[in-house]
Amino acid sequence: MAESQVPFPYTPEDLAAIRASISADRFATYLTAAKGNERHALDLYLYNARLAKAFLYPLHVGEVTLRNAIDEVLTDLHGPAWPTNQRFGDQLTTESRRSLDKAIERASAIQRRPPRGQVVATLTFDFWSNLFRPDYDRSLWQVNLRKALPHCQPRTTRAEVQILVRDINFLRNRIAHHEPILRVNATSLHADIVHLVEMRNPSMSRWLRHHSTLSTVIRTKPRPGMAAQTAIERCDTNFQPVAEDHTLASVLGAYSPDVPAIVCVDAAGCPTALLSAADIVAYASDRLVGTMIDFGEHTVADLMASGVVRGRWTYVAADAPLAELVDAVKGPGIRGVVVVEERSGARVPGGVLLRAHRRY
Repeated sequence: MAESQVPFPYTPEDLAAIRASISADRFATYLTAAKGNERHALDLYLYNARLAKAFLYPLHVGEVTLRNAIDEVLTDLHGPAWPTNQRFGDQLTTESRRSLDKAIERASAIQRRPPRGQVVATLTFDFWSNLFRPDYDRSLWQVNLRKALPHCQPRTTRAEVQILVRDINFLRNRIAHHEPILRVNATSLHADIVHLVEMRNPSMSRWLRHHSTLSTVIRTKPRPGMAAQTAIERCDTNFQPVAEDHTLASVLGAYSPDVPAIVCVDAAGCPTALLSAADIVAYASDRLVGTMIDFGEHTVADLMASGVVRGRWTYVAADAPLAELVDAVKGPGIRGVVVVEERSGARVPGGVLLRAHRRY
C-alpha cells in the first residue's frame, strides 16, 4: 500500500530518477507542500497514494449504492429497458445523453443486446452525479428523491444531494487520474460518503464504516523531521536465553514454537550465538550412532564448536537505524540478528530478528 517498514535508501541518483519519472510539474505540488524538502516530498507522495487507496473501498460502496438506487427509480418510471427508452432519452441533457449512448455502445461490444445491469455497470459516476442537476428536478426528483434515498432527512432537497454527490464525484475523479488529494478534507469527504450510503441503506453504511481503513491511513501522514524507527523497535523481544554449558536436552525441554529464537550468552550476558531448534537437529543428524543420540550428553558449547551456526548470525546496536537491521538480516548466509543493548557496560541481547520472520 505504498508503505514499507524499511526506509528507502535514497541515493542522489535514485532521487533524480524518481523525480524524472514522476515529472517536475507533478512533483512540484509535493515539493511545495514539503517546503522544498525533497525527502519529505517523496514521503507525502507515498502518503497520497495510501490515502487514495484507502478511499477506493468507500467510493466503491458509495457509487454502487447510488447507481442501484437511481436504477430502481428509473426502472419504476420507464421500465426495465429505461436505458433505451425514448421518453427518458429525450429528458436527458446533451452531455448525459452522450454518456448513456457511449455506455450502451461499450456494453453492446461485449454482448449483443446487453441486459440493463450491464449498461448500469458501464455508466460513469459522472452520469449518475449529473442526474442530480436542476435539469432533472421536476422530471425525476420532486416525487422520487425519497424513493431513492428512503432514510434521508424529511427536508433533504435535491440540491443538497447534488452538492454531496458532486463533491464525492470530484474526489473520485482526482483519485482515478492519480491527482494529489493532500489538500482535501479527507475526514469530511469520508463522512459524506458514509452519509450518502446511510440515506439509502443504514446497514450498508455501518458495514462501510466498520471496514474502512481511512482513519488508520490518515494517522500515517508524514511530518517533517519524523524520527526513523530503530532496530529495537522492530525486533522480537521474545527469545530463549541459554548458556554454553546448558545441555541440548535442557534447551529442547524449554523450547516453545512461540519462542523460536535461542540466544546463547556468556557469563556477562553478552550474546555468543543465535540458535534454533533446526540447528540442534542438524547437529544431531551429523552425530547419530545407530538410531539414537543422548541430548543430555551434549551441550550448547558442543553445538557451537561444531560450526553449525558459525557465520549464520550477527548483531546490531539497539539504537541502530531500522535500515541497518534490515541490511544485517539480509547479509549472505545470515539467518538472524541479535539486537544488543548497553547495560552496565555489557552488550546484552534485547531482541532478535530472524530472517524467516519477514518482519521487515
